[in-house]
Amino acid sequence: MESIGNSKKLMVGRKDIIAGAIYHITQRAPGKELLFLEKNDYLRFIFLIKKIKKDFNLHIFCFSLLPNHLHLLIKIEEANLDKAMKKLFQSYAQYFNKKYQRKGHVFCGVYRASLCDRDDYLITASIYIHLNSYKANLIKSPFLYKWHSLDVYVKSVNSTFIDRKTIFEFLSPNQERAGNIYKNLIEDVSGIDYENILENKRAVKTFYEKAFNFIKEKIENKTNFGSELFELEKQAEIFMAKDRVSSVEDKSALRYLIQQLRSRGFSVSEIAKKLGYNRCHIYDLLSNKTG
Repeated sequence: MESIGNSKKLMVGRKDIIAGAIYHITQRAPGKELLFLEKNDYLRFIFLIKKIKKDFNLHIFCFSLLPNHLHLLIKIEEANLDKAMKKLFQSYAQYFNKKYQRKGHVFCGVYRASLCDRDDYLITASIYIHLNSYKANLIKSPFLYKWHSLDVYVKSVNSTFIDRKTIFEFLSPNQERAGNIYKNLIEDVSGIDYENILENKRAVKTFYEKAFNFIKEKIENKTNFGSELFELEKQAEIFMAKDRVSSVEDKSALRYLIQQLRSRGFSVSEIAKKLGYNRCHIYDLLSNKTG
């Protein structure tokens, strides 16, 4: 079996994998190595994406393959993310090592999976992924790169394994109109500061905060866009204004608020700042030590 990195860790099931959830997957080559050396390497990986989509009943929303790393945005119907990613990365590693008559790691340890639990965050993650090659200075326009799925979103592509319908339906009831909106969004936010998620795991969240107003302005169905997050922010302001939280009901509501913020990617330090508490108090609430 070919080496794909830390295989022992890769085989360990993740407790937080949820059937029906959407994940932003990132993986990279070790050090200064490359994953793709020529056209057929990219084509091989795309073939393998199609295969695991079918074998593991996945929905592929988008992908971007860069010379030394890659991004996938996928939905799983079953809690089989580890098995699917193990198959994908092992299969490519076997191909790559055999083709180039090499041994050793092809990928840098365990893949990273970030949960996308809101429509607005899903749209943002897809845009972040499709801008990756442009922000890496590989091309002069986001629309010129060959090895990502952006063409499916902005051109008339009839046959594809990419599920664009999910994002399109949120943008507009009309598919052609949704494609135009998506293209405009790519153009509008392409100038926003962009951090590398491989170096900063909060890069997409930071990008989301900067791109939110651009996205909200463009989409036609604004009713629920970001409403969950704004409601949580509003609740945080209410608790921030309270002199003290002493009742069992208030403590229960505060604990739930903290859990919801954590599930959306906020760190304990950020939550403590929002609520005006120290981190120890937040940890105590999460561990149910304060009643």
